[in-house]
Amino acid sequence: MDNPNGSILAVDFGNVHTRAVVIDLVEGVYKPIAFGEVRTTGGFPHGDVSVGLARALKQITRATGRHFLREDGTIITPQSADLSGVDTYLVTTSIGRPLRTVVMGLTDEMSVASALRAVAGTYVQVVETLTLEDGRNENEHLNAIVLSRPDLIFIAGGTEGGARATVMMLARRAALALMLMHDNRRRIVLYAGNSALVSDIQALFKDRAQVMLAQNVRPSTLVEETIPASAHLALAYDRIAEERGAGFEKTAQGSALGVLATAQSYSMVVRYLGRISGSALALDMGSGVSTLAAAIGSRSTTTIRSDIGLGHSAATLVEGTGIEAVRRWLPLVMADDEIQAYALNKTLRPGTMPENERELYVEHALLRAGGRALVGTARPLWTDDVRPNPDAALPPFRTIIAAGAAFANTGRPGLSAMLLLDSLQPTGVSDLLLDNNALIPALGALARVQQEAFVQLLDEGGIMSLGTCISVSGSPRAGRTALRVRITLPNRTVVRQEVPGGALWVYPLPLGVKAMIDVRAVGGASIGGKRTIRMEVTGGTAGIIFDARGRPLPLAMTPEARAVQLPAWYAQATGDDVRPIKPEWLVSVPRERETVDLRESLREEPRGKRAAPAPDKDRSARRLRQSFKGEDAKPASAKAETKEDVDELRNLLS
Repeated sequence: MDNPNGSILAVDFGNVHTRAVVIDLVEGVYKPIAFGEVRTTGGFPHGDVSVGLARALKQITRATGRHFLREDGTIITPQSADLSGVDTYLVTTSIGRPLRTVVMGLTDEMSVASALRAVAGTYVQVVETLTLEDGRNENEHLNAIVLSRPDLIFIAGGTEGGARATVMMLARRAALALMLMHDNRRRIVLYAGNSALVSDIQALFKDRAQVMLAQNVRPSTLVEETIPASAHLALAYDRIAEERGAGFEKTAQGSALGVLATAQSYSMVVRYLGRISGSALALDMGSGVSTLAAAIGSRSTTTIRSDIGLGHSAATLVEGTGIEAVRRWLPLVMADDEIQAYALNKTLRPGTMPENERELYVEHALLRAGGRALVGTARPLWTDDVRPNPDAALPPFRTIIAAGAAFANTGRPGLSAMLLLDSLQPTGVSDLLLDNNALIPALGALARVQQEAFVQLLDEGGIMSLGTCISVSGSPRAGRTALRVRITLPNRTVVRQEVPGGALWVYPLPLGVKAMIDVRAVGGASIGGKRTIRMEVTGGTAGIIFDARGRPLPLAMTPEARAVQLPAWYAQATGDDVRPIKPEWLVSVPRERETVDLRESLREEPRGKRAAPAPDKDRSARRLRQSFKGEDAKPASAKAETKEDVDELRNLLS
């Protein structure tokens, strides 16, 4: 970097969107001055992310008049006298499949458990776990490694000054397995075990793999060190990202840090905010990968699920969480095949949006179910309990950030806030933020090269404030007062409100306006363990949110009850009138329609023998077939129905 205090271009390549932001000094303070967002072009038909980058930069050029690309498609760095180019160029990505990883350790409860917690912090898919106590012999271990086709083998085991021979036995099995693979790929071996064996490990894998060495994940039986291993896993992902093609070899030219994993940016931002507020949490629900980064005191963790997403990974989300985990968020009756068909369509067309109110509820159900599953994965990292109670209250987080199109593109800040609260179910007092411009990937990269810009962008509102939320713990009785609220505005006007149990109340305090609130929990409820709180709050785009629904969230058990409960919550969060659920949505699906074989629905019948479709043929199977034929495959009546549904959806979000 010729000028570390100059202009900055940060580009994040997601599975669906490529986003670019230009950051520059404005009156001595770093601010984002232009954004560009287009569809990612790493897949078919382009197979080159640089095409999407050029399109995003063209948007910025139209807005600013500045040019960023040379004729060969590389970024102009440093910035020239005519303001072309930038001084610092940064690239982050979450594109592509995660690292297929084999974890090897001595015992499940120590070395392997620590290794798995380290793995949770990057784009890794654990395809096999091997220990000396798993009951398999050497040949079975060799077969397991070879058949899993790993990108990386992670070897842990042995405390400092502890086991040596048994660790080397595992390492030799890994080395022999690498010899048996004949695809000429050079795998990565990450060793994070007894440091006394470092030279032996290097010699063993010298001609067989790229060796990476990290601090022992379990230096003693009572101490765990996962952060160094997580950092090396991120570097391993970066190496493979640069070698994966798709135009990254050209796009990464000139980048100050090569190609960084997007999830590491969330970890960096959360650690910084956690130091300021005491605790912070960020939830990014992506198309193919979702990330949950947390910081509590001096402890910070990052959890990544490559099987949870609302686009590319929608089908695996349903499979991994279970259909019932999705259905419990639906205020309507929906057969298994319709839920699966919606998820499969999202996997096939990850950039599509819900077409009607019914699909909107399904989309939000996937979001909430995925968020809850991610919390369940991350919870052991916060509690040191490998089998925590899934219904236990979330630890108090003062700062909570939502990221991803599902949160950012609702069109209603109150709705974004409610979806975040439902997904995480925080307790106590939380400041809710929304990364509506997808700035966090850029911020995390900036923290490595330009700390001043990183701090200024966060302090100057680079991430939008939704407002402060006061969440009730316990089980307040529905309809009975759970919170007594008094809000004193700057002009000394006093607003009083009683919030009943099972409900949300949002006061529209404008963005940036300060007010004093006095809140008392009654009827057995509490606010982070307290009965009363008095504090100054600052308004956000959603206002001040009082969540008196209780923790865990008291979701109704039947679709009929949820058909009353969920629309009421939507109305309370947005300030709109309640939109009743259509009566026909609560009619049970006949049994013969409940088990449509999706594979059969895709199978072409012999030409000339295809029967005319019945007028009431199952819509979900028909929609899945249409996803392969294109939008024009819809009959005129279906198009008219879709238009009416879209109009209704627009009214809902207007």
